[in-house]
Amino acid sequence: MRLLSAPCVGMLLSVIAVSPRLAAQRWQVDLGATSVAYDTFSSIASAVVAPSVEWQHPRAYSLVSGSFAAFAGAQWTAQGRGDLSLFLPLGLELVGSAGGSVHSTGYRTATTRGELRLHLSGRGAGVWAGGHAGTGWTSDTSMIAFAFGPSAGAWTRAGRWSALAIVTPFRFDGSWYPEANGRVAGTHGRLDLLGYAGWRGAPRGLDAAVWGGVSVAVWLTPRMAFVAGAGTYPVDILQALPRGRFLSASIRLSNRAPSVWPGPTTPRALYAVERGVTELRFAVPGASRVAVVGDWTRWQPVPLARAPDGRWVMRVTLGQGAYRFNLIVDGTRWTVPVGVSAVDDGFGGTTALLVVP
Repeated sequence: MRLLSAPCVGMLLSVIAVSPRLAAQRWQVDLGATSVAYDTFSSIASAVVAPSVEWQHPRAYSLVSGSFAAFAGAQWTAQGRGDLSLFLPLGLELVGSAGGSVHSTGYRTATTRGELRLHLSGRGAGVWAGGHAGTGWTSDTSMIAFAFGPSAGAWTRAGRWSALAIVTPFRFDGSWYPEANGRVAGTHGRLDLLGYAGWRGAPRGLDAAVWGGVSVAVWLTPRMAFVAGAGTYPVDILQALPRGRFLSASIRLSNRAPSVWPGPTTPRALYAVERGVTELRFAVPGASRVAVVGDWTRWQPVPLARAPDGRWVMRVTLGQGAYRFNLIVDGTRWTVPVGVSAVDDGFGGTTALLVVP
């Protein structure tokens, strides 16, 4: 099993030292089986355990993930990765990541990556530009590989669907490698859907690479899903890892299902309520019907009731943490309710933020 590539994971970034009162923590563990076919090996089947933990904070988003795969003949491999993004004033974002792998034969790899981005966002879409640099190391050589280059990206969101495109050309060993990645993700009922694709050019005499894949998660309960995926991935040039094709199936256990887009937020005051059963009341002038979608509804609309004073009301039971949500007015207009702080949803739009202390 393989962790996400650096450009994709760059959008899911990590910070561990955040205030527990302001952070919303989500964990998940995938238990399953994977079959991988490499260019340098025949198909290999393995049993896989893949945990991950994410933290959310108004100034950062974080993800720490890993996998352990056991093969026939008492062979095994383990991978780990930590990613961090800090959101700074003036639309700047500072990105960092570190990861590595170890095999039962003693072979080891390591990689780091850093990036600085300048964001320009509009309503429901945005772009960024910046620069990135990365290093790679393997245990069979004392050399540290180095790559650098510019980066640019664009994103958009419509309802429960999001799309992302990233261009990250890089210079390595005296040659330029153009690279582009794209991703589409969304939910439909109990389904979480993800598709990705990428392309990397190469210097004269070397072959270009194309890759892609899909993933489907079917949530059987709010805390358990069946996940299936298939696809390809390219050579990891910095860690000297081969390209491959994979097919996987697993059961995912989680403390809660993810929202459509775990994107960055901006530093704003938070709207807090007490733990336990809470009544939420919102003023929405001129509305004939109002529903709420959010982390605790798995982004499925839940109608609100109109109170005698004209406000829209619902009662919820929430544990400690931070929750993103929006109101849907008259079935079409997504909005942040009056009096509740708005945060960037990562696509130029906004969501409301509710913090339960």
